[in-house]
Order: sequence, then C-alpha cells, then structure tokens
Amino acid sequence: MRHKENKIPMLIVQVEPPQNAGSGDYFYRTHAPGIAMAKDDGVYVINITNQHRKKTEIMMKADVLILKNICDADLLPLIRGRKEKRKLTVYEIADDLNALQTWNPVYFFWKNKENLALGYRLANCCDALQVTSHELKRLYGHLNKNCIVFPNQILDVPAEKSLKKDQGLVIGWGGSHGHLGDMAEIAEPLIKWIITKPNVTLHLMCSDPIWKLFDSLPQHKKKRTLPGTLDDYYNFLGEIDIGIAPLQRFAFNRSRSDVKFLEYAVSGVVPVVSHLEPYLESVKNGETGFFFKNTAELINILNQLTDNAKLTQHIAGEARQYVLRERLQIQHVHDRLDFYRHHLGQINGQNREIVLDHLFGEFSKLEGAIVNERHLQLQSTRFENLLHDGLIAMQVHRDKEMARKLFDEAAVLEPENYLTFMFAASITTDPIACLCKAVIQEPHSIKTWILLGEEFDVVGDTRQALECFKSAITVCPEYEVSYLRVASLLKRIGQESQSELFSKKAESIIQELTDLNNPELDPHPYANYQNQ
Repeated sequence: MRHKENKIPMLIVQVEPPQNAGSGDYFYRTHAPGIAMAKDDGVYVINITNQHRKKTEIMMKADVLILKNICDADLLPLIRGRKEKRKLTVYEIADDLNALQTWNPVYFFWKNKENLALGYRLANCCDALQVTSHELKRLYGHLNKNCIVFPNQILDVPAEKSLKKDQGLVIGWGGSHGHLGDMAEIAEPLIKWIITKPNVTLHLMCSDPIWKLFDSLPQHKKKRTLPGTLDDYYNFLGEIDIGIAPLQRFAFNRSRSDVKFLEYAVSGVVPVVSHLEPYLESVKNGETGFFFKNTAELINILNQLTDNAKLTQHIAGEARQYVLRERLQIQHVHDRLDFYRHHLGQINGQNREIVLDHLFGEFSKLEGAIVNERHLQLQSTRFENLLHDGLIAMQVHRDKEMARKLFDEAAVLEPENYLTFMFAASITTDPIACLCKAVIQEPHSIKTWILLGEEFDVVGDTRQALECFKSAITVCPEYEVSYLRVASLLKRIGQESQSELFSKKAESIIQELTDLNNPELDPHPYANYQNQ
C-alpha cells in the first residue's frame, strides 16, 4: 500500500512506559522505526515515556500518536480529544499481555483485571492497532478493525565476518534472565555434547543464574560475557559461529518476535532455533537456518554443522543475505508511514513543514533532548527519575519514607505536575489534600478522581466519594470502573435501585469488550468480576 500523493509533513510521537533505553525491546520497537521514519522528507519523530513532564502537550501536538503497551485511564479523554481534531492515535501491543510469565516485571500489573481490561479498552478506542507478530494479531486483532503487523527489522548492518583461520567452532547464546527456563531445558544435553567435541566451545552473554546452569562444563570449554548494551551484544555475536535460540512452548513465547534469528543472521551466525511461531515464517529450514523441536534434534543439527564447515559457512551466508534483501528497517519504513498517512485525517499542508520545524526545535531545547536530525529522544530528567524511583521505593521496596522524600523533591522541581501528588497520595498523612492538589492541577485525570473518591469513602464521607466518582464519569463516560465504584458504594449504603442503574451501565460497557473477546484467550478480564 503506497500513497505517494499524500506527502504532507507530519509529527509522529511514540510513547511507552519507562524502561531501559538500551534494551532490545526499546531499540527494535521504538528507536529503530523512529530513526528510519525521520529520514523521510517532512517526517519528525519524538520518543517519550508516559511519565514525561511535557507528555500531554507533546501528545496533543502529534499528528500520529503511538501508545506502546500503555495502560493509563487518563489517556481516554486525550484520545477522544485527538479524534475531534482528526489526529491519528495508534495503540501498540508488543507482548501477549494475557500470558505474561511471573518473571516479567509487569506480570502483576497486567494480572490485575482492571488494568488488563483498560489495556483492551485503549486498544479498542484508538484509531488503529499495531502489533509485532502475526500471532499477536491472531490474539488481539479483534480489538481494533484497523490492525496491522509491523515486524521487527534490522537498522544497522555489522561488517561481514572474515573467514576464521583456526578450526575451532563456537556455539553461542545471549539474552535476558527471562530465558532461564528456555536455557535450562537444553543445558545438560548441550554440556554433554560439547564435552565430546574437542574443537567446540560455548560462549554465553547471560545472567548469573543462566551461567550457573553450565557449571559442570569445564572452564576451558566455555566463556562468559556479562550482559551489556545492544552494541556489546552485537560485538559478542561477532565471536560465535552457531547461535542457538531455545524457546519453551509457552503462549508468551509463541507471540515473541523473530529478532533473535535476525540478529544471528545479519551477524553471519548460523541460526538454530526452536520450531515455534516466531520463526516459522522467517527461517527456511536447511537454507537460512535450522529448526529443532527437542534437544535430540538440536544435537543432531549441531553434529551436522560441526562435521561440515562448508555447510556452516553456506547457511551463515544465506541467512545474512536474507536479512539484507528483506529485513532491513529502511526497506520497510514506508509500510508504517503509508499506513499512518492512509488513516490520518486531512492536515492543513500550508506552511506545515515550517510549523513542524519550529515546534520540533522548541521541544529539542528541553532538558534530556537527544537530537538526530528530525528524530528526537527525550530522555528522563531528574524529575522523571524521581517519579520512577519513588514508585519503586513505594511498591517494590515498601520504603515509604524514601518514597516520600523522592516525591517531595519531584514536587519542588515540577510543582504543577499532577503525577507527583497522585503517586504520593497513598503514603502521605493527608491523602485527600494531596489528591485535591492533583485534581486541581489536572481536572481531567480520571485516576485522580477515582482515588480521591476512594479516600473520601475510607473516612466515611459518602457524599464526597460519590461526587468524585461521578466527576470521573463526567470526564470519561466510556470508562466502566467509575460506574462500578458508584454502584458498589450505593449498594453498601442501601440504595439498591440506584446502584443497579450504575451497575447496568458498567455491564453494558463491559459487554462491548466481552463481545470483542477472542475465544482463544482466557475469559475476559471482567468475567465474574463482581463475585470476586
């Protein structure tokens, strides 16, 4: 799909939760596409987190707004406002949110039924949905009629490997601690096989627990590289000849991307990967890599490669050529831009580039700005780091005193930012006063109104609690949680008939999502909600 006639300049803003800017997920899903899109004439790209102090202003200015794995009820009125201005808002699901494993840092967040339902609601009310794999589209495409797959691609191509002079062969793997179970499944058979091969060594870039899986492998048969940046990882790949990619047959793994294969392939490494969905459409078995279904098949493939140097070199070359032909980011950037332009409302093109250039220049002056021509990454400043660290201290370490100090400092830096007061409310001596500050600063914050209502309910002020919950409904009539809070409170004080009215309204909103529910997923997040 190409719409060459629609070349009006546009500002694209990509928003995601705070995370390590050096992570592979950030690089492949946000940074690389952003860099590539910004090379197109008239396209400006800004990357921010959903805690950035200027987020609302930047999001409203965007012609195209991309929300990656964001779960924030306060975005519902913002999305509605953008629709009124005929601006495009796209939700991105980059993981199977319904099948997160317990090691995942956001497992407990998305396990919360209200959060998962809100994620579904946001995906549904945006103008379009983009996902990273066909498996994710199969699972979540029903949430939005405009759903498209944008696979991960390679941005920078490393130099071609020179032929090795020695006869040694290096088997390698690098990845996050979340792959502990995947590596544990193959560790013992792989150790036994490597011991029998005098010219084979194992190189791993991994966490301590994964390295310990290979304790019984003699020291001279293994080498460890500590986890580092993506550049460090690509340097590590330059050392290995055969890359393994084990994946257990879990739902979460089936919806991963094929980026491990791409990284191996573009680095001149022979990919030996699990016979699982992420790789089925990319790998040509015996041509650009190999599939294995179990450890016996893995060992058999490794034997073939170690016994046939020419085969190893041939597969590595073919895999690299596949990436160069078909999987470079620059080759696919117009897939994204054409999709966005096709679904974007009419923009006044007169002097548009001059306007955007000025706007981009102003945002580029903000603290934490990293500018690369028309691409801007707004890194976290002291303020955003204080918010993040305060939440960690409060929710993970349960250190209220430390959290209070961090939030107090954040309030001094940005006294008019409502997030500080909303986050700090649960650890202050006067949460109502704290939330009142937040709602004055941002009267369209659904979350603040609901939290304030809950606090009034705690102190027995039913009238004020109801007023707050109803204010949340006024801000966003499409959010079922506000109705559920009112219904629950009215029922508790004996107003059964009124409670039933609000309960039915919530049920009708919930039913919209239930009707969208994919039967292959677990039951809808709100199934039996009121019985829990």
